[in-house]
Amino acid sequence: MVVLGKRTLTLRVAYFAYASLVPLFAFDVFTPQRLAAEITYEIPVMLAAFTGDRKLTYRLLLCALLTTEIAAILDAAADHFRWDAIGIENRALSILSLLIVAALTLAVQRASERLGRAAALEGQRRRATALSVAADHVLAALSSRELDATIVREAAAVFGTSQVFWQPAGGASGCWALCGDRPALAVPHELPPTVVTLLRDAAGAEHIGFAGHPQAGRERCLQIPAGDAGVLLAILPNAECNEESLLAAATFRGLVLGALEQARLTTDLVARNAALNEKQGVIEGLIDAIAHDLRTPLGALSVTLQQASDGAYGALPLDYDEVLRESRTSIEDIRGLAETLLVVARLEGGGLVPRGQRVRLDVIARELTSEFGALAASRNIEIVTQAEEDSVALADRGDLRRAVANLLANAIQHTPGQGTVRLDVRRNGNSIDVVVADDGYGIDERLRPHLFERFSRGAAIGSGTGLGLYIVRRVVEEAGGAVRYEPGEPRGSRFTLSLPRAA
Repeated sequence: MVVLGKRTLTLRVAYFAYASLVPLFAFDVFTPQRLAAEITYEIPVMLAAFTGDRKLTYRLLLCALLTTEIAAILDAAADHFRWDAIGIENRALSILSLLIVAALTLAVQRASERLGRAAALEGQRRRATALSVAADHVLAALSSRELDATIVREAAAVFGTSQVFWQPAGGASGCWALCGDRPALAVPHELPPTVVTLLRDAAGAEHIGFAGHPQAGRERCLQIPAGDAGVLLAILPNAECNEESLLAAATFRGLVLGALEQARLTTDLVARNAALNEKQGVIEGLIDAIAHDLRTPLGALSVTLQQASDGAYGALPLDYDEVLRESRTSIEDIRGLAETLLVVARLEGGGLVPRGQRVRLDVIARELTSEFGALAASRNIEIVTQAEEDSVALADRGDLRRAVANLLANAIQHTPGQGTVRLDVRRNGNSIDVVVADDGYGIDERLRPHLFERFSRGAAIGSGTGLGLYIVRRVVEEAGGAVRYEPGEPRGSRFTLSLPRAA
């Protein structure tokens, strides 16, 4: 099956449409005036609907109008310039019909363009989501074997294919391949000869690219060399072999390289700290590696992408600007994960010490309402905030703000559209209560006893690190307060932070 590019299809249709005007003109000239042969000029105009080229439609319409007028004159000349009344009426009606067909063709082309743009945006959003999920999964895989299997599985999800091959460095005895929906280690003699050849060629490549001629078949191979780390192959349909796939491949390669480096760092850290307390050593070493090796370069990369999106390096096409924004969102997600793990390390290591700052919780509530307003609006959720003035507590402002933001983000995430999230701050005797309530899905009763423990998820839907509510509890406890959960009525959740009120 040969897949034609848009430009090639447009040229072929244009050649055929222009060429068809010649026999149609001849047919019109050699028929009597009373025979409405001129109606056939609609055919070339209708063909333009398959191209999406509006300029071609206008040109074909002009040519058809000129041709029908010339044919009318020649028809009359052949009849000693006697104009038949019925022939004139037929000619006028055919011109009107031609204009209507052209208008419909242009409408179809505009609708096709809108659908094409919508499909492209949906594809970009889907791929950005898949890359974000892949980042979480790949970075969560610590052992080499688990990481290799995760790379194959997540590459299949990102590129939408069931044919993925990953050969890590030093993997001459075999490579990881996707077999059905489960990754498995394959030895060379079990692999197709074409795959073995492609792996060998891709291992020596320096850049990401496609292997195979675009018109040789229905599929091509996306080669993603990862330097000394290995090589990844994804078999894609010709329709997916585009610039967007190359950009996604570059992002995914960065994730793979970062995860492999993380896996090596984790192995080294475990080896160096084997004599120390297992829990303390692993957490502190792993979080230190993530915080210093990922957070700083990701922050710099995020700033660079923002500058590029703002035009610091020149104007960018709209498609590139969209890609930059989506890439920056993915980077910020990974940075957020690193920040979360860093807070956990401080909590576990005893580094979270209350500084006794006077914190105005009513100000924090208004700040977070403004900050999460766009996210809530995008999900068609209303945030209702009521905060009593001068609600002051003693705590670390940054950590307390993170705790309230965590609850607010969870409430928005687990509330369906048309729902409501409430954020209330009120004085309660010698305490300040911060209440975050929603009318969302609620929390399964079986999960509630372990809700504020590490690596516990408060709902059966969604995904995350399982550390958010644990951080909330520890931050509030370090400030001398407490946090509790209550099911909402008739549904939803209600979290209350009680903090000592400052004098």
